[in-house]
Amino acid sequence: MKNSVPALVAALSLTWLLGAPPANAAARSKASSPEVTDALNGISVRTKLIEKLGADALGIAVSVSGETATLTGEVAKSPSQGLAEEVVLSVKGIKKVHNKVTVKNAEGAVAASESSVKNVSLEMKVKSVLLTDIGTNALKIEVEAVDGVVSLRGKLDDSNTSKAAVKKTRSIKGVKKVVDLLS
Repeated sequence: MKNSVPALVAALSLTWLLGAPPANAAARSKASSPEVTDALNGISVRTKLIEKLGADALGIAVSVSGETATLTGEVAKSPSQGLAEEVVLSVKGIKKVHNKVTVKNAEGAVAASESSVKNVSLEMKVKSVLLTDIGTNALKIEVEAVDGVVSLRGKLDDSNTSKAAVKKTRSIKGVKKVVDLLS
């Protein structure tokens, strides 16, 4: 029984230390080493980043030295890169941020979006011209554009109408090639 009391006291003390709320941890850190203070500030920064940026913060590594936080890693969303710095500066004890966060695949995503917009725009242009030029027969034509290559697919009653649709599509600015799948 005498041996179990010190073990119980030690276990309760450890539980109290580990279970202390962050406010108590910050108060303890004043008497702690700078390394502990930096680690606690790092945890506060990381917590705030995840709270504000969500999943995008998972790719950010944080190191704190004194009042300076250094951010490294990658985010998927371009706005998160700048917002990360603002979030970190809102954490008590952090006065300066070295933001080395990069945006991964942002150019690819933007390029893909721009490409998609161009493709859809060209499809709309072709459909509009065909509707104006060959009338209701254009409703039977499916138009698909990919990087200036336009495919025309559908079944028209008249071969002359098909030829006119292909000829008209070739004359549209932005069309590099026409793939005739009309029957």
